[in-house]
Amino acid sequence: MKKKFLSLLMTIIMVLSVSLSVYADETSPPATRGEIVKALLMAADAYQQGINKEAVMQGSKNGDLRENEPAKKVEALVMLSRAFGELPEPVGNDLRSGTFGVEFTDVPGWAKKDIDKLAKAGVLTAKPDGTLGVNDNITIDEFQNIIDRMWTLAGSHLNDDFYEAINKEWLNKSTIPAGEIMGGGFPELQKQNNDKIEKIIEELAGKQFAEGTKEQKIADFYSTALDTKNRNKQGIEPIQKYVKAIDGAKTVDELIQADLTLEKELGISSLFSFAIMNDAKNSSENTLYYTGLATGLDKNSFVTEDSKAKKAYIQYMTRLLVVSGEEKSAAKTLAEKVYEMEKSLASVSLEPHEQGDVNKYYNPYTIEQFDNMFKTVDMKQVLKSMKVDSADKVIVFDVKLTQKGTELLTEANINVLKAYSKVKLLMATGGLLLDEFGDAANEFAATLYGVAGEKTDQEIAVAMTTGTMGGYLEQMFAEKHFSPKAKKDVEQMVEKLIVTYEERIKSLDWMSEATKAKAIKKLDTMIVKIGYPDKWDTTLDKVAIKTYDEGGSLFTNTFTVTKAYIDNTKAKLGKPVDRTEWITSVYTVNAFYNPLNNEITFPAGILQAPFYDIDAKPEENYGAIGMIIGHEISHAFDNNGSAYDENGNANNWWTESDFKKFKEKNQELIEFYNEIEIIPGVSNDGQLTLSENVADLGGMAASLQVISKMSNPDYKAYFESNAEMWKSTTTKEFAANLSKNDVHSANKIRVNRTIVNFQQFYDTYGIKLGDGMYVAPEDRVSIW
Repeated sequence: MKKKFLSLLMTIIMVLSVSLSVYADETSPPATRGEIVKALLMAADAYQQGINKEAVMQGSKNGDLRENEPAKKVEALVMLSRAFGELPEPVGNDLRSGTFGVEFTDVPGWAKKDIDKLAKAGVLTAKPDGTLGVNDNITIDEFQNIIDRMWTLAGSHLNDDFYEAINKEWLNKSTIPAGEIMGGGFPELQKQNNDKIEKIIEELAGKQFAEGTKEQKIADFYSTALDTKNRNKQGIEPIQKYVKAIDGAKTVDELIQADLTLEKELGISSLFSFAIMNDAKNSSENTLYYTGLATGLDKNSFVTEDSKAKKAYIQYMTRLLVVSGEEKSAAKTLAEKVYEMEKSLASVSLEPHEQGDVNKYYNPYTIEQFDNMFKTVDMKQVLKSMKVDSADKVIVFDVKLTQKGTELLTEANINVLKAYSKVKLLMATGGLLLDEFGDAANEFAATLYGVAGEKTDQEIAVAMTTGTMGGYLEQMFAEKHFSPKAKKDVEQMVEKLIVTYEERIKSLDWMSEATKAKAIKKLDTMIVKIGYPDKWDTTLDKVAIKTYDEGGSLFTNTFTVTKAYIDNTKAKLGKPVDRTEWITSVYTVNAFYNPLNNEITFPAGILQAPFYDIDAKPEENYGAIGMIIGHEISHAFDNNGSAYDENGNANNWWTESDFKKFKEKNQELIEFYNEIEIIPGVSNDGQLTLSENVADLGGMAASLQVISKMSNPDYKAYFESNAEMWKSTTTKEFAANLSKNDVHSANKIRVNRTIVNFQQFYDTYGIKLGDGMYVAPEDRVSIW
């Protein structure tokens, strides 16, 4: 329940995780040859000096340039090739994200050399039939998109692509560590923190400590995490009785009883997923939420029936079932049925951008009403067995998903339900058992997301220890790596940003005084958490950790801890919310706004160099951590956070006319960040990323205003620190997946599409009309 609780909460609290192009418009007319040349002479002048019309455009043999004729795609691309001249060889991130190995079947001989050059550079994409579409017309918007790719590849002119120019050296040398899915500013800082934690663990490893001490528990847990020999020797024995109970179930009721036994002993339930957290309409009290049946792929992959994702997921489930004892052909059949079941669930579930909307997820049911939703299940008995029957209501997070789930809980579906339950059990426990389960997970990640290589046994053991024994390790991390001086300095930064935010609200020209007063009240009552909690969680004090020699195991140690946290969470049901508690570990490289508490949290893990350095220039700190602080404050006033009042209750504090203006401004942001290409063929979704874009824009506005009050502020240090913080590289597959599921815009867009709204950027770098980074003043966006 703890993992589900945190997962749900993360979606609600909007956690912190471009080439600039004109928006694609289906009604745009075809570009003429003359318009193509005009665009190129402006776009390529910084990359091939002295380029002129005669060098780019060649007409008929009689010298007719046909400037007023619509340009064919092949003509435009050949002119593009001529205008930019020699191109750099793609390396690093460009090699990772470009489109390569495409052999177009429709390129005429006269254009082949130029098209081959562009294809080798990775800037061209094929149509579904494998052709380039050489005779298609091309709009100026479509052509601008390809120009953007050229700017990205060159990365030498910050006036056209600021993010690439600032980070080009790093991007060209960038790698993704083995077994990881991305590299960049955030992963690199997390790696630094992990190394510090590993050092703490290694200093304890192999030593003897008094039983029950923090040191003993950390050392012995790490010992079991490293002991792959004993783990593989045990095989699936630790879960054998649960597997047997699932396999032996003849009815839905018997399967439910097997599931409830599993939940009682380990805290795992595949059929009933609950969370306990603030009641969104009465945030001072903890209440019960029901989140519905989980799916192993994202909604988009199911709805579009992505063939690659489908094949990878079925193969993954098949391998898990085979390792657990199923015959291969039977396992595959079961996996295919589970896929279809999950597809039916995904098809009715909330869209990713809806999950943080309190009007979508807050659906309170009385216990009687909740029980009546389940025609074949006694939910009162389920609640009692799970020891959450003291609840007086259940808030159903996704009504349609829940309804579909209840429809599936029938005797006719018993076999697929059993397979589903077993797959979820194996996914939850496999990493603590046989290496074969880990191999299956690695294969799935490699196939679906392009993850290359694997982590070492030691890296895995450190990660497991860090995750499970965090209650102790984060105390040690904070003591060693976050000084009281740094804590005080960050607190002062937060105070300045809140004061600045208040000034900005007071000066808004679109909001009435009545609504401003409510917004300022919310700002003034915001809870601020910096570095580490005032009191440490004591859950780990209650558990015993044993080595294999003492009869323990990685499996038993992990679930002993997990169960203790789950029991703690259940004990909070119906009780007052403790707003001093932290929802994240101290060494997390992230920051959070929780609307249910109206609080912002900045763990010590993100308050490290280069994001925050007490010895750095103030402008550098404000460009990095300062912008993030402003970002989290802004979440209180984004499209989701704005639904909650100063006490964390979902409560409309807006006047009708102000809220209408607010929605209009949100729509402007949706359009401003929409359809910006991330990598060739993959674009940003302005609706999905709205809340984070509001926060990015507000965070930059506030932090820029703070440094504007300094004597002779160094805006260059500010903007470049910000761009460097967001440097990132990932696989093409994962970038495409994020574009459909992540509420954050791609990091490049978070830089390029945000800074263009601030005049200080134009003044600092001399950005002018015709530059790729230029946006006309009347087209810039602003909310807070």
